[in-house]
Amino acid sequence: MKWSYLDTALLVVISYHLVNSPYTKVEESFNIQAIHDILKYGIWDISKYDHLQFPGVVPRTFIGALLISFLTNPFIIISHIFSKSSSDISAGFETQLLVRSIIGLTNAASLIYLKNSLQSMFDKYMQLESEQNEKSNRNNLDLIRHFSSVGKWFLLFTMTSFHLMFYATRPLPNFVMTLPLINVSFGLILNEKLNWALALLSFTSIVFRLEVSALTFGVFLFSYYYNKLDGFKSIRFALMGGSLGAFLSIVIDSYFWGDWTLPEVDAFIFNVISGKASDWGTEPFIAYFTHYLRMLFIPPTILLLNYLGFRFAPYNLKIVTLASYFHIFIMSFQPHKEWRFIIYSIPPIIMLGSTAASYLWENIKVQNLKNVLLLSLLPLSVIISGTISLLFSKISSMNYPGGEALANFNQYLVDKNITNANVHITVPPCMTGVTLFGQIESPLYNITYDKTEDLNKLEFKWSTFDYIITHQNDPKQFPFQFDQSDDYKWELIQKNKMFTHVDLSFIRSHINQFIKNNKDKELGRIFFDNIEKLPTLLSELVTTQYLVNIFNETFDKTFIQNDIFYTYKKVRQ
Repeated sequence: MKWSYLDTALLVVISYHLVNSPYTKVEESFNIQAIHDILKYGIWDISKYDHLQFPGVVPRTFIGALLISFLTNPFIIISHIFSKSSSDISAGFETQLLVRSIIGLTNAASLIYLKNSLQSMFDKYMQLESEQNEKSNRNNLDLIRHFSSVGKWFLLFTMTSFHLMFYATRPLPNFVMTLPLINVSFGLILNEKLNWALALLSFTSIVFRLEVSALTFGVFLFSYYYNKLDGFKSIRFALMGGSLGAFLSIVIDSYFWGDWTLPEVDAFIFNVISGKASDWGTEPFIAYFTHYLRMLFIPPTILLLNYLGFRFAPYNLKIVTLASYFHIFIMSFQPHKEWRFIIYSIPPIIMLGSTAASYLWENIKVQNLKNVLLLSLLPLSVIISGTISLLFSKISSMNYPGGEALANFNQYLVDKNITNANVHITVPPCMTGVTLFGQIESPLYNITYDKTEDLNKLEFKWSTFDYIITHQNDPKQFPFQFDQSDDYKWELIQKNKMFTHVDLSFIRSHINQFIKNNKDKELGRIFFDNIEKLPTLLSELVTTQYLVNIFNETFDKTFIQNDIFYTYKKVRQ
């Protein structure tokens, strides 16, 4: 695998998003809890596994969690060798970061492999054009189209894509092995290994996400259209991959769930055949094209470049991109829509945009102002997209108050040297960041974390709780109160905030103040007055965090956070 500075930059960007938002949400809970249980209890005794207590509406595959655990375990062994103390309260949280780093590495490695496959394909394409030019005795270099930077543009567009980068480390089922295997499949197609790609896509669809079968059929359909299929041999490879995946999933997942199951088929029956997915909301047929693609590509430069990129794309790239758009089309028939259902189509769309960007950057001569403006839009688009991505990442980091509440509570226990405590955590905090990795598991503290949802069971346990992490801002709203004979009450000890809304009044007031201060001045005078202040401003930037402070103040007063979770302690009255 070829490596470049941009490959390193890709890892840095993914790591930034991970560190900036280290917690997870409810849709990521199955994989993160499964990985925790595999790492802690092993695979032979599953009696303490979280999914037996909180099974969810449909079973999910354990294969992705097993693979990530297998890749993570060597690093955990090494960390234990060099760890200072087994009672470190941050050990679980650090393991969660390590697990998510491994997920991020699998996604990053697949994107880099896809980039190398894309560049290799175009290198062969340019070599072929050069040879044909020589054979025809034209020897006109101007006729040869250059695409030497297509891989670089692919990485630039990818690392400034918020959704791909922010979610690359997240234990969503779409990103745990699913996206990496699909990216590898695309790379195989670009490398003329179509049969193996079909086998891998079929395997991925039956094991990890059944919606990938639409993508698989799209590859088959457009490969046939471009005469790239190897007859029934391709069908045999696809059946081989699907059969192997079904066999492994039935054997492994039936063991973990304690009953015969093929999770993706069960989920398909529940969500699509029974229509239960619509309970989570429905959207118009065309929503993926009119809303979600526009949301995934801000600004829409890559989408606008797709037409030009398709004109210059070799057949293998056309197969990949047409199959991706076909996948989006098929998914549009499902009333319930989420951007992550079509995330597999994003890398091919970026590849097509990168093809057009590379062509323009290397083949359009800078002869007039029009060409200069056209070419300047490419790096400008990357800068704008990157800036928006950083802003979205900052905002998203404020959406995991449950994880922060649990971390703050754990620190409170350590600071106060509290042991043998029993804490109840309500559903909303559990949905916004609370995981098993976030719990103190050291026997030195002996903390019990309760997440009981059933009210009948909760009433029985209520008197045993020493602390509560809840969304209720008033103890009077708790589902149960102490008996009148009890001498206890709930005392608030901590609060945690969450992003709630945008308030532009701070920015608006500064703009209005600037206009008011300069309303009687001519435009030229305004310009020169501010130029005169530039040296002072630059000196402030050198000697202080002036710019950082301005950004933080503006951000905090524009993107408003309000109290959302509250931690209470049971105390005597």
